[in-house]
Amino acid sequence: MRTEPKPEEASPRPPRSGRQRLRRTLADLHARLRGGQEAPARQAAALGIGAFIGCSPLYGFHFALCLLAAKIFRLDAVKTYLAANVSLPVFAPFLAIAEIETGRLLRGEHPLLLHPAEIGQVSLARYGLDLLLGSLVIGTMLGTLFAVIGYRSAKKAREEPEIEIWIETAARRYLDAGTFTWEFVRGKLRHDPLYRGILRRGLLPKEGKLLDLGCGRGILFAFLAAARESQAPADWPAPPAKLEMFGLEGRKKIAEVARHALSDVATIQHVDLALEKGPLPNAQAVLLLDVLHYLPERAQEELLTRAVEAIEAGGTLLIRDADAAGGWRFTATRIQERVAALARGHWRQRFHYRSADDWMELLRQRGLDTEAIPLSDGTPYANVLVVGRRRSLAQRI
Repeated sequence: MRTEPKPEEASPRPPRSGRQRLRRTLADLHARLRGGQEAPARQAAALGIGAFIGCSPLYGFHFALCLLAAKIFRLDAVKTYLAANVSLPVFAPFLAIAEIETGRLLRGEHPLLLHPAEIGQVSLARYGLDLLLGSLVIGTMLGTLFAVIGYRSAKKAREEPEIEIWIETAARRYLDAGTFTWEFVRGKLRHDPLYRGILRRGLLPKEGKLLDLGCGRGILFAFLAAARESQAPADWPAPPAKLEMFGLEGRKKIAEVARHALSDVATIQHVDLALEKGPLPNAQAVLLLDVLHYLPERAQEELLTRAVEAIEAGGTLLIRDADAAGGWRFTATRIQERVAALARGHWRQRFHYRSADDWMELLRQRGLDTEAIPLSDGTPYANVLVVGRRRSLAQRI
């Protein structure tokens, strides 16, 4: 008989200090500024111009240029400046190298093949022209990309105002964790088709326990909690109202963020699934969303076995991962994952991908009925949602 891990109790929240209250007030103000419903074209212009400014070599003047552009064109200054952060220190060396190399290419020169570590040795006086020319090209390209994404996002928000309310309500839970986390959650909910895809297709059971393995910040839990509080679009099923939400997360700081944000709707535990080998708590639905490709192949299969054993009769297992048979989209996924790992400082991160057919075969070997749902709407990635269902006792007879 399985025993559930003992829940970790969230420590009572102490009264906020004056500094914490000020930080929350500023975060609330930022959220209100960012939550404005400008026309899609204006939002697209703010993002496009901001990205173009961020690519310019006028380092130290980006903020002032964003304020000036926003005033001239009557744009949202916050959105404009946020888009300009494409040149954050973690990206700036790579951006500068790309711009210098592009400028040299335009002038018919041979590439320098600079390493990021050597960028500090580049003389701007010598390569200033290349940097300027390259910034115009790359700034135009990135500005156009940001504008297109922003326009599509704004149009979608207007077409589904109920979902926009869910996104804003869910994201506000994370304001105490800081503006970056709030922006991250907001962006994930708006641009990643996973969360709305699960609810739109009615893939979650109406009641029972929902167990998310590697839940991260608990974004799906926050989205589901927000969906329960307001009206769903007319063509969507009603969100499940009686699911008990339970998440396991291996990164302690991320688990703390989730626990703090979701203390009233979910139980979050800090558990390293790669180290803890015991049985998982029984659940009506088990989730493995963007988790398995971080594990070695044998560890993937071991965790899958434990997850399948935890599913109750009639229950569901949902796996979201990249489809290794996804062609150019899979290549885009691999590049994105590698860049994200480098940004986190995980230089030696290894990934182990499988095709959707391989994932389904592993689930069939463990007694589940399977299907694969493409989940790349609006993105260039080869993401797929693999659904495994355990038959109920009545279905087995």
